[in-house]
Amino acid sequence: MEGQREKNLNQNQRAMTNYPSSKFIKGTMVLDLVKAIKGFKDKPWDTYLSEEAKALLSQKILPSSWYPVEPVLSCLWAVYKLIGNENPALAKEWGKVNGRKVFETIYKNLIVPMDPEDTLKKLEIIAKGAFIKGVKIESVQMGGKHFKTKIYDDNPKTEPAYYFIQGWIEVLLETTGGKNIKVEIIEKHWQGAEATVFDIKWE
Repeated sequence: MEGQREKNLNQNQRAMTNYPSSKFIKGTMVLDLVKAIKGFKDKPWDTYLSEEAKALLSQKILPSSWYPVEPVLSCLWAVYKLIGNENPALAKEWGKVNGRKVFETIYKNLIVPMDPEDTLKKLEIIAKGAFIKGVKIESVQMGGKHFKTKIYDDNPKTEPAYYFIQGWIEVLLETTGGKNIKVEIIEKHWQGAEATVFDIKWE
């Protein structure tokens, strides 16, 4: 039995390595999804998870490793539906909880104390190399405390991830001293826009 288990695990790992994707996500972004799925054993996960997602869940997720986006998205949608009841507000709150954790530990160097502007500028640069590969991100400073961030995406399955990101941005601004924070998604690629656009304001 143990030998068969190891054989299956190795097959799953090879499948993940060879998965045809140009977009990859860091293990640090995958860990909470896996914990959520494994923590709610009463949910009908098999109904929503792809075979590649099941293979992902059979692995030990390493924070420093990169994983193909598609299996991660399958896990994300399953969590969004079965735990989050497809509620954007809940997904955003989950992003805030996760953000507080990672910005106090793994990505604490991202925070520029009492400087929301520089922190947001660093977020764009770091996200491209530390969080996700293969995604185009553009941020434009509209004014002293007003940014617009565009993420170019053509996959409607990523919708829940943007509510999560919305929560992350709010936490970054709170942590660096921002007040009266307003982070709105004003354009949505899953509704036909060429990019999803965050309008970010604070005082």
